[in-house]
Amino acid sequence: MIRGIIFDSDETLIRYSKVGTLCIQQAARHLGLHIPKKDKINSMYGRSFRFIVRRFWGDKYYKKVLKEYKSLVLRYKLKEIPGAKKTVLELSKRFRLAVVSAKLRDVMIKNFKDIGLNTRKFKIMLSSEDTWFHKPDPRVFSRAIKALKLNRKEILYVGDTLVDFMAGKRAGFTFVAVTSGYFKSKDFKRVGLRKQNILKSIKYLPSWIKAHGN
Repeated sequence: MIRGIIFDSDETLIRYSKVGTLCIQQAARHLGLHIPKKDKINSMYGRSFRFIVRRFWGDKYYKKVLKEYKSLVLRYKLKEIPGAKKTVLELSKRFRLAVVSAKLRDVMIKNFKDIGLNTRKFKIMLSSEDTWFHKPDPRVFSRAIKALKLNRKEILYVGDTLVDFMAGKRAGFTFVAVTSGYFKSKDFKRVGLRKQNILKSIKYLPSWIKAHGN
């Protein structure tokens, strides 16, 4: 029986990738670095920002790209995935909730404020800066599991990337994919996720839990 839910943030609860991709490209342009294509960046979401910088330009550019990226992305007010806030509020009445995100902590907290979602609804919120481990390493969830005080079999993980799927599978969670981000149903089916565990949006999660959560 599901008693707790861990959410990814970007493109699961918050509409981010369009702004995030633009800011990464602009940061590269301002620094005179190679500008990655949109699809290349989008396919990397789910990984930490450091991982993305390392992959495109090398770790030596991390601090410069980080500073430039933050100066750009923090100017934007992001929007929720339609129905996200309502879904979280509804589920918080019956389940223990947490967030485990690959994004930077100050950006993550600002984005939740942008959509008006009370962060106190979550037992814990972890960014890439709050743990030594990063998705798809299942150890990224260790602190969240302790905060929820639940068995792994009682936890549902919801995310929008293949990295989320791999992390959730390795952690021993039930995983539900939402296709509100870059990856679509065919991508999740290709890696072995059952069709019934693939939703178009987070707003359908309460109905999924009602049907499959026991």
